[in-house]
Amino acid sequence: MKTTRLTLRNDAIRHAAAILIALAAGGGQAWAQSNATTTIFGEVRTPAGATVVIENLATGAQRSLTPDAAGRYVATSMPPGRYAVKVLRGGAVEATREVEALVGSGVEASFGAGGGGTQTVVVSAARQVIDVSNTNNGVVFTARELRSLPVANDIASVVQLTPGANRGTNSQYGNAPSISGSGQSENAFYVNGFPVTNILTQVGASELPFGAIANMQVLSGGYGAEFGRSTGGVINVTTRSGGNKFEFGGKLQFLPGRLRGAPENIYWPNTGAHPDTDGKLLYWNRDNTTSSRVAGLYGSGPILRNKLFAFVALERTVSNSEAVAASTDSSAAAKATNGWSSAHTVTDRYLAKLDWNISDDHRIEFTRLFDRTTGNSQYSGFDYNSFKRGNTVTVVNPETINCCGGGSAPGADAAILKYTGYLSDNLTATALYGDTRSIHQRIPVGYDPTLAQTSSSITTQVPGLVYNNPQKVTGSLPDPASEDSQKGLRLDLEYKLGAHALRGGIDRIKVDSLVGTVLAGGYRWTYRKTTNPTRLLNGAFQTTDQGGGYGPQGYYVSKDLDTNLARPTSVQSAQYLQDHWQVTERVLLDLGLRREQFTNYTTSGEAFISQRNMIAPRFGATWDVMGDSSLRVFANAGRYHLPVPSNLSSNMAAPLLRTSQYYTYTGVDPVTGAPTGLHAISDPYSANNAYGKGRDAREVTAIGLKPLSQDEVSLGFERAFGRRLVAGASVLYRRLNDTNDDTCDQRPIDAWASRNGVDTSNWGGFQCAIMNPGRDNDLYIDFADGKGLRRVDISAAEWGNPLPKRTYKALTMFVEHPFADGWYGKLTYTLSSLKGNMEGQTDTIGGGDVALTVSDDHKELMYNAYGYLPGDHRHQIKAYGFVQATPQLTLGGNLALISGSPRNCIGELPANLHFDDDYGAAYFFCEGKPSPRGSRGRTPWQMQLDLNAAWNPVFARGLSLKLDVFNVLNRQTVTRYNETREDGSGDISRSYLQVASRTAPRSVRVSAEYNF
Repeated sequence: MKTTRLTLRNDAIRHAAAILIALAAGGGQAWAQSNATTTIFGEVRTPAGATVVIENLATGAQRSLTPDAAGRYVATSMPPGRYAVKVLRGGAVEATREVEALVGSGVEASFGAGGGGTQTVVVSAARQVIDVSNTNNGVVFTARELRSLPVANDIASVVQLTPGANRGTNSQYGNAPSISGSGQSENAFYVNGFPVTNILTQVGASELPFGAIANMQVLSGGYGAEFGRSTGGVINVTTRSGGNKFEFGGKLQFLPGRLRGAPENIYWPNTGAHPDTDGKLLYWNRDNTTSSRVAGLYGSGPILRNKLFAFVALERTVSNSEAVAASTDSSAAAKATNGWSSAHTVTDRYLAKLDWNISDDHRIEFTRLFDRTTGNSQYSGFDYNSFKRGNTVTVVNPETINCCGGGSAPGADAAILKYTGYLSDNLTATALYGDTRSIHQRIPVGYDPTLAQTSSSITTQVPGLVYNNPQKVTGSLPDPASEDSQKGLRLDLEYKLGAHALRGGIDRIKVDSLVGTVLAGGYRWTYRKTTNPTRLLNGAFQTTDQGGGYGPQGYYVSKDLDTNLARPTSVQSAQYLQDHWQVTERVLLDLGLRREQFTNYTTSGEAFISQRNMIAPRFGATWDVMGDSSLRVFANAGRYHLPVPSNLSSNMAAPLLRTSQYYTYTGVDPVTGAPTGLHAISDPYSANNAYGKGRDAREVTAIGLKPLSQDEVSLGFERAFGRRLVAGASVLYRRLNDTNDDTCDQRPIDAWASRNGVDTSNWGGFQCAIMNPGRDNDLYIDFADGKGLRRVDISAAEWGNPLPKRTYKALTMFVEHPFADGWYGKLTYTLSSLKGNMEGQTDTIGGGDVALTVSDDHKELMYNAYGYLPGDHRHQIKAYGFVQATPQLTLGGNLALISGSPRNCIGELPANLHFDDDYGAAYFFCEGKPSPRGSRGRTPWQMQLDLNAAWNPVFARGLSLKLDVFNVLNRQTVTRYNETREDGSGDISRSYLQVASRTAPRSVRVSAEYNF
């Protein structure tokens, strides 16, 4: 069964191709466009006898096209880069234009009438000011812009430059961005066309050496049917490639801790109810420090000139941090042993890219991406009287690999193979295969995985025997084989016929994970003693007296297994069709349809979520008002679906193995501490029936579960005032239709059982299930009454949870000065509103794993939950740019002004709503009264100014010395407070409105780069 899930079936390919060709009609010109490549198009005024040759200036690869009768030509699925577009007539070059083609965009190279046999050369190195060839909403950053702007060297930081993007404030989900009102798990990340989104949780993505990025496109909405599995944004990265010139270089970067601003201390809030702590110091942070250093190398060039090229980039980041780990409220013992934390991490990344131009019409690309972070930490004491750390290390934590840190750093070891074939002027085919693997380990210092744990006490030890315990690690660890893997296949066809450019394709992704914990050493020997050797132990078939050895004296040992391992898998597949229809010379329509299927499997291979035939229509339009690309009006509408992450299976359907098998013994190995002379007196026994069998897949989810889906509409315009000024505005509306979340409320089920006379006396209770909040949700439940699974139909009114609501409305305006006259700049302003009763798959307030939030566990959690959501930042002003002050000096800046997010008051249910097993202070009630979401004011405005300067000395060509200062003004603005007001007894909590997070203090990055 598992071996067939990834197969691209022939009938599906034939079916997609047949529909693709059947849609073609009409005349004129159009171009299909992939957001993973680029398009070059234009017009030759005198087409008779002309040939258009497009040459990649780096590799020399050429593509020849014949203009149609109207003189139009289009080249799709081209790699991003710089091109020379030539018109040849009679074998001679008549005219040339040089263009820069960016990922996901189109660039025009048009030519006037021929020169009557006289060669005319026109060179244009500037990027096109307004792209009228696509309908999406997004921005593209080039390698030059990323080098010139003061921005941290990670994808999430670049995303923050785009309008409507924010950082999440719940550290559980790392620094993954929230885009246009979406949750942090709702984005899709691609590198060279292959998805690199966090496989297990969908939060964040794998990273690559920052200098290997050629183009980075951020789509905040309006993307076509080619892309799915996202209700937030699409982040699409294309990497650098080798060319006919040999290039190499390196960089050194330092972020010294001594130049970093001192973090603000944290104080107890002034509650007015706790004079012993109000306003007093809680955490001494002023001595916390972080430093890092980065070393990178790259090289590129031809292996076979004009045919085979290579690019390789290597990067290592070493970081060290020191921070207080205990509060003034901690016990004296905790301060003495765990008061101060020291951490050391090493991140290794590399990217290798091979490009093989088999011929002018056939190309193969191979990408290898590696991203791994290892870390370790240790603790020592901290004295709050002297504010000094201790010199003696008291605790050494395990080494970690891609593990146990922020949820947005999954790591990767990926291989991507892509074929592009220009089968004719009108037909292009692309095929992509990729696989990626990421391991997750936590390895204690000196840990021997082959050595079992032992546990004994003076009362359970046979006098005279030595009970050694050489395994220094106790408890459980992540399974050493923990990993995520993903295999993906994709096939796309582009066919141009008249006014229609049709693009269709199919893809299939299979995800496998192994996640969970095992006892360190694999198992544990627990030495025991019974006071009655002649009585059978629970689960035993012999008494200890009958077992021999020391059994007659009551001594025995148990071999304990405690494993909570899941092997969740999922399969995601899609088919799409896109018609890029040039209705008139000035009007372009994108008509798309996407069909998706998401299936999640339990460890045993049973499908517990099967969402089929999800239809997502997409519509886009652009109007070249003046016909000269100076004024573009565009619109988009569409539906988008989001799959359930694999980690849901590991939480909801993981098999738990927790058994003990009893033995008598005759001795103890003095080295390993393991028993010798074993005689079994029982089979493996579990008091709670945990024999490694997961839940029945049918009990995990509601029958007919609907997928998370969202609808959006946008409208905007762009106006070019010459080649030095562009301005525009757009509006965006998004509405969440349905979501998936776990519900744990047993009361409606008890009521159903009572109405239907079901005996629940032997039932272990409801273990939660995945449902569509606010809708009728029917379940299969085994009540342990001997009648097996039965269908339990419960209406939306009986569950009591409201329909999910999340609406995002935004007006964005911008003005941009394309790079000219030595400078580039862009200013954006976004006025937005994000309102609803839930954030999506993630929950900033209540937390919880992705798609398993606290929000819908029972209906009372949703009382008063409608209001402004945590991601609502009403105003955003972002400005960035750089100026070539002198031929040797470049200055850059980045300014962000963001209004605060809503605040809440979280407390206990009033007495009339209280019920057994409620969650305590977890509701939108305070002091027994409703406290609607977002009704307690806002956090302060955030302001961050980043500046840089780069010097390229004349005497050392290729050398660049650079200084970046982040958060120049050192404004450490509060971004989140502790919003839980009540402490469980009805009184105000002493930590209510305590600062939970701030923006990072000022930091300085010093860089030296050399490029030859």
